[in-house]
Amino acid sequence: MAQPSAPPAFSKGYRAWLLVLLVLINALNLADRQGLAASVQPIKLDLKFTDSEMGLIQGLGFAIFYTLMGLPLARLAEHTSRTRIIAGCVALFGAMVALCSTARSFLGLLAFRIGVGVGDAGFGTPVASLIGDHYPMERRASVMSIIWLGAPLGVVFGTAGAGYLGEYVSWRATFLVIGSLAILVALIASLTFREPARGACDPEPLARGEPPPSAWTAFRFLFAKRSMWHVLIGCSLAATSMNAIGQFLSAFLIRNYDMGIAAAGRLLALIAGAAMASGLLVGGFGVDWAGRSDRRWYVWGPALGLALAAPLFLLGFNQPVVGVAVVLLIAAHLCMFLYYAPSLALAQNMVGANMRASSAFVVSIVLGLVGIGIGPTVVGFLSDRLANRAFGLGVFTAMCPGGAAPHGSPQPLVAACAAAGW
Repeated sequence: MAQPSAPPAFSKGYRAWLLVLLVLINALNLADRQGLAASVQPIKLDLKFTDSEMGLIQGLGFAIFYTLMGLPLARLAEHTSRTRIIAGCVALFGAMVALCSTARSFLGLLAFRIGVGVGDAGFGTPVASLIGDHYPMERRASVMSIIWLGAPLGVVFGTAGAGYLGEYVSWRATFLVIGSLAILVALIASLTFREPARGACDPEPLARGEPPPSAWTAFRFLFAKRSMWHVLIGCSLAATSMNAIGQFLSAFLIRNYDMGIAAAGRLLALIAGAAMASGLLVGGFGVDWAGRSDRRWYVWGPALGLALAAPLFLLGFNQPVVGVAVVLLIAAHLCMFLYYAPSLALAQNMVGANMRASSAFVVSIVLGLVGIGIGPTVVGFLSDRLANRAFGLGVFTAMCPGGAAPHGSPQPLVAACAAAGW
């Protein structure tokens, strides 16, 4: 018979404050990513970028360092204060986001986004490990859902705010606002977070206080589990689709329904905000509830959601009426987000207290390098290739910088650029 989990070491008030700040940090992370997604079109037109360049900035340029930094940060989190790591990385994240507002070239913006990725890497693995020492096993999926409610909040703030600022002020103002807020939150976190004892909420059989194993030992243990391979494969497919769609959805709305930046930002906030919040809550609390009778629901729930998401996305992207498309895309996003919280909880529940950060890192490789890295990069590349094929007057990216004909171009070129790129 399974041993009951140990009681929490901190008061309800402190744990509530911890969750509030983690929700806020997560909201700022997503506000930055979705602020960039909502700013794709104005950045592209202002700096004369191609979709391939925007895909690299949103995808691999961010994801490689975001993912690579996850390993040293995960190992550091196994040995040192996770709260200090989180506060320091949030401060770096804020500084680099603010610097994005100064970018004047592709290489400049790419360099700043790499810095953003390094700072962003300090959220996933230390937080996952930290939550394992504040809450018992049977509550971790629900708690991760609460933390990830910051995602829809950040999406709404980032997309709607970036849409408004992009149309009426400048796309640069978006990054200055988000970066400044992140630096303030980092200061508050550094002053108020407290480090818990490792294994504080684990059953007695799980070794508390044991030194963490080497990275090789931890990875060998994880990859020996067939269940871990299944989780990783499912996460890789879901994350690739989620990020590919999310990073170019604003541009899709602008190009296909002839709307302004602010209007597209509001629609993107509605689609992603409503669907993400619902999907995370159902995926976390719903799966925790269903898992009481059969733990296989931690896999069945996400699988069912993803199976429903695919046809809904296909229908939504092919609707000529924007209202019908929005309804279908909300339903599709809701189903897709069901996988997220249960997958994070599964990765934590498969290991003991001294390997949680390493387990979270393995999942972050999939969510980061594969999902964030490959998804937007491939979509940007395919967008440019298809535009070149549709453009009949030469090389689309050369003759239509930023996706539009240069000012003063003859009408046939203006029309050809618009037809191919929009």
